[in-house]
Amino acid sequence: MLIDWHSHHTAPEVVDAFRRKAGKDPKVDDYDAADFEKRLAELDEAGIDYQLVCQGASEDADQLDGADALEMARLSNDVLAERIGGHTDRFGGITALSLKNVEASVEEIERMTARGFKAVLIYPRVDGEMKVDLPELDPVFAKVSELGLPLFLHGSGNAKDPTLQRLEDGGAGVSYAVLSDASVNECVMRMIAGGVFDRHPNLRVVIRSGGGGIPLLVQRMSWRHRGPDGDKRYSDLFLKHFLIDTASVRPKALPFLTEVMGSGGVVFGSDYCGGLGPLRRALAVVDEQENAAEVRSWTERTSREMLGL
Repeated sequence: MLIDWHSHHTAPEVVDAFRRKAGKDPKVDDYDAADFEKRLAELDEAGIDYQLVCQGASEDADQLDGADALEMARLSNDVLAERIGGHTDRFGGITALSLKNVEASVEEIERMTARGFKAVLIYPRVDGEMKVDLPELDPVFAKVSELGLPLFLHGSGNAKDPTLQRLEDGGAGVSYAVLSDASVNECVMRMIAGGVFDRHPNLRVVIRSGGGGIPLLVQRMSWRHRGPDGDKRYSDLFLKHFLIDTASVRPKALPFLTEVMGSGGVVFGSDYCGGLGPLRRALAVVDEQENAAEVRSWTERTSREMLGL
């Protein structure tokens, strides 16, 4: 069984609402469609048995004011639940939140988990500000842990640096290629240094797209965190609580990532409808391995355990 952790749906209903509230359109992928029967046929063609779906990457609700952000997250979740419909054996939703509304986000996690959603989406920043290490977000992490859900950490290109505007395309290329991964890396380290896993020891986080480059930095994580169970290296806490998916990973890079993360620290991800082209293309990272069957086996085992499948 091949389980895909990383795909998007940018719903027309959400695009319209986002346009009204933010004055801009989220980017819609050429392969995206509101017809999930079409997506189901594409899963069958690619040989993917189960796919987690989250909102489009540019639909981060916390770019908006508090009440609008909450309304947008709820709309995104409701539309996605409607799209999945009767295909819960093949699709699982990832709950979008507004971290500007912590109490309401806790309620949203409960609401969407009751509707069968399997994970919770977070972005590194809240409207440009890094808040993941603040105790005020603990109710969100506590609810995720209580329900046994994984977090899915996605990058966000919502850069606030005004100097980006002097670059071509308003710095969009810089933001997409570098800043979103840099914010992911900072988010991971802040969660460790801020004691998030001391307070929520069962919390597990899947980082999108090969971990945003952070597996390359494991040898730099020698600083020691002073926790209730004694001092532990940041690298040890990273490897205990974080996994990565294979989206955007070249086949030759997967053995290195597996060596760093361990076979239990890597899951398959396609980033379908996230700008990478047809779904089938994402299979190369698995199919071109000499031990492709073994890779499929351990990604399935890890995914089943984390998602309760």
